[in-house]
Amino acid sequence: MARSEALTVDEYLAELSEDRRNSLSVVRRVVLDNLPEGYMEEMQYGMISYVVPLATYPKTYNGKPLAYVSLASQKNYMSLYLMSIYGDEEN
Repeated sequence: MARSEALTVDEYLAELSEDRRNSLSVVRRVVLDNLPEGYMEEMQYGMISYVVPLATYPKTYNGKPLAYVSLASQKNYMSLYLMSIYGDEEN
């Protein structure tokens, strides 16, 4: 699949073949069931992403919410991207 232009997670999943949609939906459910409170699910960079909202942390390097986890269906594989988030009490 080329980079998706879907604006919502539902649109993104609808673009996928049934086997890809089913597989990503299983992983999505695991992520949603274990996501810390306060994170949001949205489309970011053509992928399903789970982000720290700007209302929680507005000082990002690019002005966009920081991604914590992303899911994508690529041409030959599916990806689960896990990003490390760290911080301190002063920032």
